[in-house]
Amino acid sequence: MKPTHNAVTARDTSAEAFAALGNETRRRLNERLYESLRHAHQYGSRDMSRRELRDYHNQQTGEWLELSSVASTVNALLAAGKLEEGEARMCSLSTRLRTIKPVRCKARQTALA
Repeated sequence: MKPTHNAVTARDTSAEAFAALGNETRRRLNERLYESLRHAHQYGSRDMSRRELRDYHNQQTGEWLELSSVASTVNALLAAGKLEEGEARMCSLSTRLRTIKPVRCKARQTALA
């Protein structure tokens, strides 16, 4: 019988690293990135790629995050319904021509009609 070989991808290791964070650490990271994205909206940014969000967050807070942590957090916020994907566009930060699906905060209802 041949031994089976399971390839481990960067996606697997990123998911494992994200899962290893405690619930409280993930919750705080979710809040910090959500607030950075909300802040960017207030100052005219319609949506952001994960890379754009990482760089904006770093510029605003001085906190450097790995792109995999930002992507995992954004994916969790999308799954929780707190963010939504925008229209596909070119990433403003990529060195290659790359089409991305940016994210934005879901609009909140401020008053009942």
